[in-house]
Parts: sequence; structure tokens; C-alpha cells
Amino acid sequence: MKFEGAPQFNPEEKSQERLQAQAEIFADKGVENFSEDQAQILKYSAELSQIKDLNNLPPDLPEELVSLIQKHKKSYVNFLRQERKLETSFIEENIKTYKEKFQPAVVELKAKIAQGNFKELPEYLGSGSNGSAFRLEVDGKTYAAKFSRSITQANFEIKPLIRAKGIPHTSQLVSYSFEDGVVVMELLSGTDVTNFTPEEAPEYSDENIIQLIDTVRELDAKGLVIDPKPSNFMYDKEQGFSVLDYHLKNAGSRYGLPQDIISLKTALTARKFEPLDYKAPDYEEKAKAQAIEKYKISLPLMIRLLGILKEKYPDILADWQRQHDEDKQNPSMRVAEMIEREYIPQHPDLEPHLKKLEEIGF
Repeated sequence: MKFEGAPQFNPEEKSQERLQAQAEIFADKGVENFSEDQAQILKYSAELSQIKDLNNLPPDLPEELVSLIQKHKKSYVNFLRQERKLETSFIEENIKTYKEKFQPAVVELKAKIAQGNFKELPEYLGSGSNGSAFRLEVDGKTYAAKFSRSITQANFEIKPLIRAKGIPHTSQLVSYSFEDGVVVMELLSGTDVTNFTPEEAPEYSDENIIQLIDTVRELDAKGLVIDPKPSNFMYDKEQGFSVLDYHLKNAGSRYGLPQDIISLKTALTARKFEPLDYKAPDYEEKAKAQAIEKYKISLPLMIRLLGILKEKYPDILADWQRQHDEDKQNPSMRVAEMIEREYIPQHPDLEPHLKKLEEIGF
């Protein structure tokens, strides 16, 4: 790109991949996160890399890209004066990999999605609050392709994926494209734990639970925190648990690894129960019966989880207890107990578990 007053920038000396990588980095560091400008810069990063002279723009550019360049040209030029300090090799390699390997398959998949109800496609894997995922076949291998609801959300999600590279049993980034709005990841084996009925649910071994705890510990060591929602966990009888969703730690958070580990109880005890009709005359009776069945699952598992923590990770449990006790001293906070006994129905099948929990201090 040519810049007035900055002859040291010669686009002929740079690859298009490097120019596009620099545009992506500018979107991260030169404008406000989650802003419309950030979304537009990421979306048009490939087109920006093809512009030779920002002072003489091609006549066929989209109007919104012209406005974007006019608004940020000065700060963009100043940003690129630091180009030698910018590490772009990962982004450049991704741009090449995506164009050569994944883009044709993604374009074909997007065409299918645009035809109608994408949830009926055989490639459909599932949807969350931030987007939908599909199987993507490339060179005989199946990947997971996630299309986020916004480009800035995709940009936000890529950061932890890069940091978690190489951690087993977690979502692993393969490639991405802001232009196509897609993130390609390794397809994890197993079943969403929320899809197990009480009758079909596997018996998680202590080794399975320890492996899950260790995965969360590895993420924490890389500055990452899990989203404890049960649907973010997969289970495979051979591979054990996998973690689908995690994000960068909030530096100001008062909670950390101990709270993450204790929150695993939600995923470990998740089961798919029959939905109840709250308008039915026998709703209260059925709801109580279902609650008892849920506690028959959750209480024994909590005994096992706490036993594992006491034996193998006593520091984590002690740190959780310290923070819990500190929070209880704060009158403005409503602090939940590990076992909220006031909500547990009285039932003879539950009493032995409650007694055992009391014996171990909960």
C-alpha cells in the first residue's frame, strides 16, 4: 500500500497474506473491541490487502469500505509504521491454509445452509447462543465448522482457541476466515452429556473425572476459563470428557480455578429427563418425583467428586472453601452452599448420601 509521507511502505515487497494479517491485527488493536468498525475491518481484511494506494482507491470498492478507510486511514498508517514489531506468521499461514484447503468446501456448505432450514441438513451438529456448527468434509477428514452470529464474536472466540492449541480433550483450532464468517475446528468424539437419559447414561469412572479436572487445570494454566454449561461437555467411552467452550480469563474476576472445578458437578450430573407439563393436575407430584431421581444421581456423584478433590487436589478444595467463607461474610452477596439441603426433598433413598456428605464436611 502507498501512504502519503510514508515511502518506506512498499506493497510490492509484501505478500498479500502479510498485508491481510496486518489488517486483522489492526482490527484487534487499533479500534474498539466488538465495535461495528472492528467487524467491518475483519470482514474486508482480504480486500484491504489488495489496495495498492489508500489515497487513490479503486472505483469499485463497497461504499462502507471506502468510509471505513477514510475514517481510519491515519491511525492505520501509524499502526503499520510499527510493522516490524508485528508477529503475523500464524495469521499468514492460516490465510494460505484456508484458501487452499478449506474455502471450497466452506463455500459449498454455505450454499446448502442458505437453501432453507439448515437444522435439517445431515451436516448440522447443533446451535448455541453465538452460532451454529456443521460437519465439514475435507480430504477425507471430518471437521467442525462453526458460523458465528457476528464477526466480532468469532474474533473473540479465536483468541482462546489459539492459546489452547495442543491441550488434549479440548476444541482445537484448525483454520478460520472472517470473510466467510467461519471457524474450523477438529471434530471431537462423543456425545453431548445433556443428551444422556438416566437409563442410558454411562457410569463415569474416577479416571474420567480426574481427566476432566486435569483438562480444566491445563486450560487455567493458559489463562483460560471454562463455560460450565453442561452442553459444553462431550463424553466418549474411549476418550473420556472433552471441553467444547472456554474463553480468556477476566483479569478482574474474584473467582478462578476452584470455582471452575466445583462447577463441573453440573455437567457430571446432567441427564435428559422427560419434560413436565406445569399445567397438568399432577405436575407437583411428578416434579417432586423427578427431583428425587435427580438427587439420586447428583448426591452420590458429589460424594465422589469431593472425595477425589480431598485426595488428589486438596489445595483446590481449600481455596474454594476460603473464597466461599469470605463471600458469606459479605452481606450484599447471596452465597449458595455446596449442598443446598433446604431444597432437597425428604426421602429414605437420599438420607444415606446426605449423611455421608455431612461426615465429610458438606
